[in-house]
Amino acid sequence: MRIPRQLLYSALTISLIIASVVLPARAQTQPPKPAGEPSRSQPSVPPPHLPVPMTTIGEPSIRIKKPDASSPSQPGAVMSCDEQVKKKFADDPKSSRANYELGLCHLSSKKFNDAITAFQKAIRLIPGWIKEYEGRIMSSRPILSKEQEEEVRRNVSPSLVLFSLGWAYHQTGRYDEAVAAYRQIHSINPAAEEAKYQTAMIHLLQGNREAALEQVAEMEKSFERRLDVESKLLVPALIPSDDSVSNGAPIIPITNSIRPTILYREKAKYTEEARQAKMGGAVELQVIFRSDGAMVIHRVTEYLPYGLTLKAVEAASRIRFNPAIKDGAPVSVKGPLTFTFNIY
Repeated sequence: MRIPRQLLYSALTISLIIASVVLPARAQTQPPKPAGEPSRSQPSVPPPHLPVPMTTIGEPSIRIKKPDASSPSQPGAVMSCDEQVKKKFADDPKSSRANYELGLCHLSSKKFNDAITAFQKAIRLIPGWIKEYEGRIMSSRPILSKEQEEEVRRNVSPSLVLFSLGWAYHQTGRYDEAVAAYRQIHSINPAAEEAKYQTAMIHLLQGNREAALEQVAEMEKSFERRLDVESKLLVPALIPSDDSVSNGAPIIPITNSIRPTILYREKAKYTEEARQAKMGGAVELQVIFRSDGAMVIHRVTEYLPYGLTLKAVEAASRIRFNPAIKDGAPVSVKGPLTFTFNIY
């Protein structure tokens, strides 16, 4: 479905004016549920980055920021990415699929340059005929022999690797290289639409609204709404100051003793697109629990593609809470709210 260009221009113009998501609290109708266990908060670093995968699907938790401290080392507790891949692909550790999973592991560890190297190697290892085969529409694909079918199974999808390569470039701010990788994805592949969307987001991050509009105009209407919501929380120029979204009261960091009481929360739903791409990880939102009982989703500090960020925002909007109390009075507090996604 093609969206009229003028409507898109108006929608994105509104996005530049409305730069926060304020969500009024609803009346509490269910018994309190315990908040998530506190853990170390990660700093806000634009552009959005790929977080370390966690263990629960869409489970929200409030994390408390603590002073930096050295953790006791636990030698041998966690295998390195190289060790994990060698163990999983013992029969073929140098295949395209092994290098692809090595790249995903490095992404999870935020070792983006290592991830880029692994993805580039994975692409080089995919036979040329498989790249050509994937680029054909279904009706024009030749019938494969059993040996060819087995070779396709042994190799990773070229478009999937290209998206992951683009995503790794994206996280490091190497936007031109990210767009170049996204544009190589075959239009018939499910990753193609997400690549177009991420290209539009990059244009916004670069301040090129016109290019973003042209990109979204070629996509379905659902992507327009997603861009409208996510851009306000991801694009630095659209994120307001704390003062502009407060209710006139000071905003203090959440602590173990000064924090809201969560009355109701929901898990974020996993999207089918993310499931097909085997995309997992965490979305972290910087939120303000205001003293008047309203929540402000201020920004996204950890971001995931394939609609997972939007699902986290939608789940956060349904949270019900009682404001934090300090010296006997309600206060506004801010802190990270994390939704984690895991692939089964």
